[in-house]
Amino acid sequence: MFYLNYLLIFYFGAIVGSFLNVVILRLPREEKLTGRSHCVVCDHQLGILDLLPLFSYLFLGGRCRYCNHKISARYFMIEFLTGLLFVIAWRFVLPLISFADYLMLIKSFAVMAVLLAVFVIDFEHYLILDSVIFPAAVLILLLNTAIGWATGSAAHNFFQSFLGAISAAAPFYLLWFFSKGKWIGFGDVKFAFFIGAVFLWPLWPVSLMLSFFIGGAFSSGLLMLKKKNLKSRIPFGTFLSVGALLALFFGQKLLDWYLSLLGF
Repeated sequence: MFYLNYLLIFYFGAIVGSFLNVVILRLPREEKLTGRSHCVVCDHQLGILDLLPLFSYLFLGGRCRYCNHKISARYFMIEFLTGLLFVIAWRFVLPLISFADYLMLIKSFAVMAVLLAVFVIDFEHYLILDSVIFPAAVLILLLNTAIGWATGSAAHNFFQSFLGAISAAAPFYLLWFFSKGKWIGFGDVKFAFFIGAVFLWPLWPVSLMLSFFIGGAFSSGLLMLKKKNLKSRIPFGTFLSVGALLALFFGQKLLDWYLSLLGF
């Protein structure tokens, strides 16, 4: 039964990953999420057997059933990775005892889905979309409030979540404002708002510091390899996503370790 739960959670994540593929493909093109899926090459509408997460890609050999054009492995990888992340989140939240625990699990699923979508879209298009960030931020504020309601502190949780969002976005806004958008894009400001709403204080600084360390190391490597120069654009939203994902699982442990070094 325990292993069946693994499989169910994993495949539920793969289904969410299939939806993320639609988000990642359509929103940067300003297409609606509604409407039947179709092959991007021959435009043939896809049937149910073409849309089974993971299985369809494997059964079809990674090719369109109708035009035999090769399908990007990215679709399979996003479905697989989302399933894997959902299993990891489920293991971290266990044991699920109270209603608040289940809400925390739902929040973890939602956060990881948003992070993955932002990671891919920003990496490919240098865009952090309002249509992703704003609904996600509202959802997180509501989930934090619901978690607070389940534990008897709804108003406190909402206030802390909103305060976290504002305080996380503020330094990014100042960087954007004083550099006139040369150092970071305004999309990073909005993404920081979302991250602050997710983690509250003092975990959102951990998330952002991880992002800066990872982004700095990656950018330095590209500079050394002469793949980028000092004027090159860097999709910082991808690093914010990775930092937030690490903070989701290890943020509290990293914060406790750092505070212990300071004698707290």
